[in-house]
Amino acid sequence: MRNRDYIIGCNYWDSAHGTDMWACYDESVIEQDLKELAETDIAWLRIFPNWRDFQPVQILRGWQGSFREYRMTGDRPLSNREGLDEAMLTHFAHFCDTAKRNGIHLIVSLVTGWMSGRLFVPPALEGKNPISDPEALMWQTRFVGGMVRRFKDHKAIVAWDLGNECNCLGRARSRAEAYHWTASIRNAIRAEDPVRPIYSGMHSLEQTDEGIWCMADQGELTDLLTTHPYPSFEVGGDIEPLNEPRTTVISSAQTEYYAGISGKPAMIEEQGTFSDILGHREIAADFVRVNLFSGWANSSSGYLFWCAEEHLHLKQPPYNWSMVERELGIFDGNRQPKPVARELQRVRQTLCSLPFAELPEKTVEAVCITTRDQAHWPVAASTYMLAKEAGFDLTFRHYDQPIPQAPIYLIPSICGWAVLNNEVLQDLLSRVAQGATLYFSTDTGLMTTFETLTGLRSHGIMNHTGQRNCKFQLGQPPFTLPFQVKKQLLLENVSAEVLAEDEAGNVVFSRHSYGKGQIYFLAVPVEIFLWDTVGAFMEPEKVPYYQIYKTLAATALKKRLVRTANPKIGLTEHLWADGSAVAVAINYTSRAQPLSLTCKAGYQLEPVYGMADEIPPCEAGIYLVKKG
Repeated sequence: MRNRDYIIGCNYWDSAHGTDMWACYDESVIEQDLKELAETDIAWLRIFPNWRDFQPVQILRGWQGSFREYRMTGDRPLSNREGLDEAMLTHFAHFCDTAKRNGIHLIVSLVTGWMSGRLFVPPALEGKNPISDPEALMWQTRFVGGMVRRFKDHKAIVAWDLGNECNCLGRARSRAEAYHWTASIRNAIRAEDPVRPIYSGMHSLEQTDEGIWCMADQGELTDLLTTHPYPSFEVGGDIEPLNEPRTTVISSAQTEYYAGISGKPAMIEEQGTFSDILGHREIAADFVRVNLFSGWANSSSGYLFWCAEEHLHLKQPPYNWSMVERELGIFDGNRQPKPVARELQRVRQTLCSLPFAELPEKTVEAVCITTRDQAHWPVAASTYMLAKEAGFDLTFRHYDQPIPQAPIYLIPSICGWAVLNNEVLQDLLSRVAQGATLYFSTDTGLMTTFETLTGLRSHGIMNHTGQRNCKFQLGQPPFTLPFQVKKQLLLENVSAEVLAEDEAGNVVFSRHSYGKGQIYFLAVPVEIFLWDTVGAFMEPEKVPYYQIYKTLAATALKKRLVRTANPKIGLTEHLWADGSAVAVAINYTSRAQPLSLTCKAGYQLEPVYGMADEIPPCEAGIYLVKKG
């Protein structure tokens, strides 16, 4: 993606009325809001036509409650087949025209029936399930089709969202029901506009063998998936401070995870810091800055902050219900920009001023394969963070999806009796035999032909309580890592190279030749263990679990043009066809970090943003890597 086209903006409800902005539409407020946003270099807004206001259909009933007719609220006759309110359409047209005059691009989140913890549905549909009720689906498809038909030619609109977090609108009873709703809305958009991309607008999606609202289905039906990675319990972002590695890496990890599993691009579509209690405004600015740069370097299609305006003064629901939807905003109640506004503007200006117009795709060395019966997101997130600390990058696939060719395949923290299909395993082993590296760790998951794969012989499994201290020999002074595990394997070495043992002499980490390649086996589920360990990613130099990943990736890492010895720096490499590259270094911590960069022989670094020796807290460095 071209740097200038990288989406940097925010979600928008007006400064005076919030979710009631369309019903209380004030042109002067809109004009002033958008002018101030444009002056802050906000060039993209995601906007929300409130479903309740735009399609205010009600049912009039007769004898014994029998249906008589649909009318608009206030007993007005329907002015069009779609039940759209003409006054709202006029307001929406004015908004789009105002955005166009200010150079602002719009992402329209169509079915906005859920917002900030409250449902907004037409009176005729109160009490119905919007996801599955036939009458609700009829009116939604009419609403969507009518909106798209009227505004598809407006130059300000660049994309359509299905809606805002529509998996919160109502309960889907099955994956098929969620698929049918998504297909219905997608088809209603596509029937009217075959050109603009359709964004998912969902959050908290699941994998195919565990959920109802699934990434793969959204990827099949939409053009771009969306993540809403707030510092919340839903993604594990509430464990450590806003400006420390676990919280600062999660957004990029989740966005890469959605993209890999869905097969479509993904973007950070909503992110905010909820409340000043989680961190004062300068810390919130650090959080935004690091996520902006990290998203850009790690293949997110953009970044939208929540929200444009602060709404502390509003008294109507949902604002009087919640302590987290009131003080979000890049502007405060006096129309003064907060520190997050400064960072949104500065990062956009930085990207537009770089001496190259487009960032090439980053180098990816590994595929993380998620398996059955495991906690997919915690395992995926920990794997992503360990790889970052070790200095390489990965993509994600579920075991039942086509797996791309790669130098490294990671199957982390396997669990249960049916980890993956034998056909998948045999395909991976054929790649290892040709020279690839396979790694798997176990959370008491069962793997076939264990001795053949690992060169280890099992004498059984037993429950274990307390801490297990494991001594690692990884080509440097030995170090000991503690693990809290519930079970342990009793392993004897037959033909492997033992890289770590516990106090009792049980093999913990090993390397085994398999054809031209190698299989690494870890007898503890380090990924799920670290996810459950507070502070695990804050001081990797003191407890270097990442050295496990650095060891298995040693051959692939030698091919990188530039590397860092600092595990707190995430380094991406983006190659051009002529052999030169861009390196982007991200400091995911709250303290300045030494870069500790080394170049491959015959290459040199030229800083184009940031310093050559150190990166400030939650900041980035951007470097040209040239021959010479």
